Amino acid sequence: MPTATQLLSYFNLFAGVLLVASFIFFFGGFAMYLVRLGTWPTYREEAVGYMKWGVAILFSLVVLLAVQKFLLAHLNVFFIILALIVAGIVVWAFIPGENNTPEKKPGAH
Repeated sequence: MPTATQLLSYFNLFAGVLLVASFIFFFGGFAMYLVRLGTWPTYREEAVGYMKWGVAILFSLVVLLAVQKFLLAHLNVFFIILALIVAGIVVWAFIPGENNTPEKKPGAH
């Protein structure tokens, strides 16, 4: 069974796929923008939309890689916080609230 560090390292494969996707979207949209320049309809908005997707994917990749680097550096702290969150969810799920109690009907005993 792989360790948590190995699992986080496998994330680099996913990061490579995201990097390729961002380049394909951005440069594909840029090429579409240049090729269609001066024609009618120009599809300029569609090409700019593809370039926006490329930049958004690249920004998401940077954020995900920063989270991965933080988790690799502070793995013990992460697992403690994760355990506290899971314990809090379990406790919250089993505490009866006002809406969880069955109502008694006026004529029932």
